[in-house]
Order: sequence, then C-alpha cells, then structure tokens
Amino acid sequence: MLKQAKQMIVFNALTQQKSFTKAAQLLEISRTQVSLQIQLLEERLGVQLVQRTTRSFSLTEAGQSFAVHCANIADEINEAENELLSNMDTLNGKLRVGIAQSFATNHILPYLSELHQRYPQLNIEITLFDHKIDVIAEQLDLWIGVMDSPPEGFVARHLIDCHFVLVASPSYLSKQGIPYHPYDLKKHNCLTYISRERKDNVWGFHKGEEDLQIKVTGNYRIDSADAIRNATISGNGIGYIATYLLSDELRTGKLVQLLPDWELNQSMPLYAIYPRRKFLPKKVHIFMEFVRQHINSDRIDNTLPYRIRDSYSQ
Repeated sequence: MLKQAKQMIVFNALTQQKSFTKAAQLLEISRTQVSLQIQLLEERLGVQLVQRTTRSFSLTEAGQSFAVHCANIADEINEAENELLSNMDTLNGKLRVGIAQSFATNHILPYLSELHQRYPQLNIEITLFDHKIDVIAEQLDLWIGVMDSPPEGFVARHLIDCHFVLVASPSYLSKQGIPYHPYDLKKHNCLTYISRERKDNVWGFHKGEEDLQIKVTGNYRIDSADAIRNATISGNGIGYIATYLLSDELRTGKLVQLLPDWELNQSMPLYAIYPRRKFLPKKVHIFMEFVRQHINSDRIDNTLPYRIRDSYSQ
C-alpha cells in the first residue's frame, strides 16, 4: 500500500508539472527517481501510462484515466493536512478541559466570558475534578490540576505554587480564644479537607530550626476546599486554607490570619497537563495563557500579610 501511494503521488506530480525535472523539484527528489517510480508503476500495473520522447512525454489513454484517480488521492492528502493545520492554527472547534474544582470556581469560570469574547468560535467543554484523573480515558485536551506530582508520560507545565494560610473568623476567636503556638491547635476545632486521595489532618509549620507536624481534629471534614473556606468564615472553626481561595476576606476582616510568625509547610503545585505532542494545538496554548494571565493578576501565589487584630489579642 505504501509503495502504491508513493508511485501514485509521483505520477500525479508528473502529470501536473508536465515535466520530469519539474516533478522532481516539486517532490524534492532526483529526476532519476521520478523516472524509476514511473517505470516501476507501469511494470506493477502491466500497462503503459506515459509515451516518452527525448524532449517530452504524453499520457496514454490509460495514463489519462489513471491520472484522474491519482489527482483525487493527492487532493485528499492535501485537504486532510490543510484541515488539520487549520484546526491547530485557529480557535475553532471543541476544547475539552478538566480543572480542579475549587481553582476553576475561583479563578477560571468567572472570567470565561472574556475568553469567549476574544474567540467566539471556540467551544469550551469543562469538567471539574478534585482528584487525579486519566487524561486519555477522559478524552481531555488539557487538565489544570493541583497535585504533588504530575502523571508520567504527559507534558506537565508548572503554572504556580499554591501556598496556604491559617485563618479563623472573628466570631470563632471571640468564643474559643486565639492560638499563639501550633500546639494550641490541638485544643481547637480544626476544619479538615478529606478526599479519596488526601486526608489533610496533619498541618505543617516551620519557624527557625523548628519543624512541627500537628495532627488536628475537628467536627467538620469535607472534600471541597470552597466548603472549608465558607465554614471557616461562618465561624465553625480554624481553617488551613489555600490562598487562591481567598480574595478580600482578610482585608475586610471576615477572616483573621493566625500564627503569622510561623511558615506553613504545605505548598501544592498547580500544573497544566496535556498529552505529549510534537505540535501543540493553538487552542490549548491559548487556554493555558489565559489561565496564566488570571493567576498573575489575582496574585494567588502569595499569602496576604494581615495579622491578628489588636482587639483579639490577650
């Protein structure tokens, strides 16, 4: 089949260019190779396709009939490549993206209208996940996920590191008191994230030469980072919360940062994951840049430097 296709492409180039030399130049092979492929084609078919003279050539009746089919084959090949390249270079068609649920809710979904205004022909299909997924099984073009380590066999673009902050609401602190050391958390109601892959009930702290891992307990465990934030704002307990979940809660006083002199050890990288390809479709590249743009504008990688207010100090 490969031999047949090669000979038909060479024959089509010859009939289109009407010259062995020009056909060779078009195909970037030697004139001798063009002549050899035509000869092999005729021998394989058992029919003469070309009438040769020292200065020119003409097609036989069989050659003229066969040339039509060869032209169709060449056109199909060119059309297939042009369609593929067109889809890669434009932003038409469907883009299937999987995104970590809490990150998408806070930093992507609110801005999608901007992307659609720029590229109205782009059809985006988003699936929200809070667990590791099989990109191929889910038939995704791109996965934006928060994870300790990206899956093997894929391209992983590190977007940002998600840092954490220890917070509580003024109402909780006024009733339960303020922790001044990580060990004090053992006496408090700590709201923890739990899922099929993670159980975040051990909170890490660092200060100078001290590295502490505090096992915390509480009456509220859930597999939604947004729910942890909302419960913390409502006064249910203390939250160890990713900064990308916060907007103005610290500035407006809805939440108060605790233990500001201690660094929180946990840091979760955010990756863009996609199948390994030599040529990345433009729509995938555009979506990744869109995410990067809002990550930078929202400054989600830094904890906000708000401390406990004097009214809650001992």
